[in-house]
Amino acid sequence: MTAAEALCRALEASGCAYVFGLPGSQSAGLWVALSRSEIRTVVPSHELAASFMAVGHARASGRPAVLATIPGPGFTYALSGIAEARLDSIPLVHVVDGPADVPGKKFRLQEIDQDAMAAPLVKRIVRVDDADAIAGSVAAAFATAAGGEPGPVLLTFRPGLLRGPAGSPPPPPGLASVPAPRLDSVAAVADRVDRAARPLMLLGQGAADAGPAVERLADRVGAIIVTTTSARGTVPEDRPRVIVIDGRAPDAVNALIEDSDLVLVLGAKLTHNGALGFRLRLDPVRTVRVDASAEVVGANYPAGAEIVADVPALLARLDARAPSAAAAVPRGRDAESCASWRSRIESALDDARPEPIVRGADPPTPRSFFERLREVLPREAVLVVDSGSHQMLARRYFRVLGPRGFLVPADFQSMGFGLPASIGARLARPDRPCVALIGDGGLAMTAMELATAARLRLPLPVVVFRDASFGLIRDQQIAAYGVTHGVDLPAIDHAALARATGVRFLRAADGNAAEAVRSALTAAGPTLIEVPVEESPAQRRLRRVSRAKAVVRRIVGR
Repeated sequence: MTAAEALCRALEASGCAYVFGLPGSQSAGLWVALSRSEIRTVVPSHELAASFMAVGHARASGRPAVLATIPGPGFTYALSGIAEARLDSIPLVHVVDGPADVPGKKFRLQEIDQDAMAAPLVKRIVRVDDADAIAGSVAAAFATAAGGEPGPVLLTFRPGLLRGPAGSPPPPPGLASVPAPRLDSVAAVADRVDRAARPLMLLGQGAADAGPAVERLADRVGAIIVTTTSARGTVPEDRPRVIVIDGRAPDAVNALIEDSDLVLVLGAKLTHNGALGFRLRLDPVRTVRVDASAEVVGANYPAGAEIVADVPALLARLDARAPSAAAAVPRGRDAESCASWRSRIESALDDARPEPIVRGADPPTPRSFFERLREVLPREAVLVVDSGSHQMLARRYFRVLGPRGFLVPADFQSMGFGLPASIGARLARPDRPCVALIGDGGLAMTAMELATAARLRLPLPVVVFRDASFGLIRDQQIAAYGVTHGVDLPAIDHAALARATGVRFLRAADGNAAEAVRSALTAAGPTLIEVPVEESPAQRRLRRVSRAKAVVRRIVGR
């Protein structure tokens, strides 16, 4: 058995079902070994797409995904996906050889300091210099990727090692078990919850697999539930105690926070996106934070109680714990109070700029489009969204009804994320319908992954908002300067593109986009659905006003 075959067995033992990546000269033997293993390989157009596929797979499954590249250009091309995983707390293992080592020579082939480049982006670099260490190193990489705050790990091999003989056999299957929460941690949270009269629960991605326990606790103590962008759907957003704060004005959200005598933050890093651009106001005295990472639990927003614990495990303990006498007293917010806060917050949009015309809906508005899309999708469906103006609209109007049901590039905001990440998500959860929503700019970056989806025969609707521009940047330029530059996209025949890549094509120009998505969910392969998006009269007025302001500024100064 070769070392490459031993690596494959160790990956299998750690629960790896897919490897995303491209083979190359340095990794040819590894890919031959993969072909003889139980692991399926997905080979996209380039390593950037492979890294986004791995991120989508990990986001949808909650388990570490595996990316494999060659050193040098393959490694560097994947870095944006690794950064996405780091900022969004995604467990990922990047398998790569080290650069070529020719002692005594300079200017070696593809020679870069990979470790130095990866160090700021990964939780840990696991180096393997001996074939006997393969099994243990793979187990350590998976445990590190999934443990504490999840994130990417670089698993790097001495050049030529994987072409040599095997080392020791792999460890038994499975990741390291999560340690049980300390009893004093459970008691501390329970005491604060029992004494609260108007509790608020703020969920992050660390609570994504604890939705039922969260909902039971909220019902018992009368809590309102809000989430970060990454945690949306942890508790279905049509539940009476859930209020969507994504894309809402921080003043309205802060009013709810100020009215709460306890804010229980569960598994949330409170990043830029998770804290509404750091505009949330959290009183430390009334805040309790629980997170699996000691680094996260005290970051950005100090709390009166900072508890390092796995959130699902702690909630399970709380769920099993008998409530105190104080908890038996009716308290918390009733249905009427929850409904009042929901109406107040969800109507307070953060960005008052005018919205475009969306021809795929009737009436042709973003709200109508996303409400109709919600109607035709099963509750458990996963919507994967790219970076751009369409993401802002989706976050504003789409309701997420299942955990891990809304995947966006939250805190790195990589354009080109949506299509490859949706492929990874669909492979991770074949039991859940998946839809990709992207802009035509994002499609231009990753269009050839349509061919990858066709090769895999995935029933994947790919909805592209076509406005022939980088819409979000165009709108920002118009609002600030009255003119645009560098944001127009060349005309692309999407029907021809679909034919060339082997996918179905539908143009949703008559209010029938949702029906097109419905039909695509059961198709034999992917479907590209074009939705024309046009400038609205309100946007044209904004352009005229902004242009006039720009002229005045040039004449009289700021």
